[in-house]
Amino acid sequence: MSPRPARLLRQLGHFLLGSGLGLAVDLGLFYLAVRLGAQPWLANLLSAGCAVVVVYLFVTKYAFVGGRSRSSFLLFVGWYVTSIVIFSVLIDVLHAQTGWAPFICKLVSLPPSFAANFAASKLLFGRAEGDGAAPATRPAPARDGAGT
Repeated sequence: MSPRPARLLRQLGHFLLGSGLGLAVDLGLFYLAVRLGAQPWLANLLSAGCAVVVVYLFVTKYAFVGGRSRSSFLLFVGWYVTSIVIFSVLIDVLHAQTGWAPFICKLVSLPPSFAANFAASKLLFGRAEGDGAAPATRPAPARDGAGT
């Protein structure tokens, strides 16, 4: 397999693992919040917000090496806020229209949410990763004899 598809598969696999960790946080907190009486949209906002930090830390360490910075975190959080709001509304609408349990509506939202979030992360971090090497292992820029 050539390096490009292999890197994409590695990124997808690591993104899936990081998203799985985030999903465990997300679903656990969502379930707990609904059981404590929160509306589904509010439970989703709370649980997904906590999961975002878990996913960011994991995917910037393993899926998109070298993508972690203050600005990438802000962009990542900005995208996820948008995504969370959109999927929270969709979960609420699906619950209202079908009468399905909020947790089932949340589960139905996961595949399109995962796809959207991977695409956004690939756009955000794909260029930062470059050739896939961690920043510390990339060659240092050439310097002239004056030490600059």
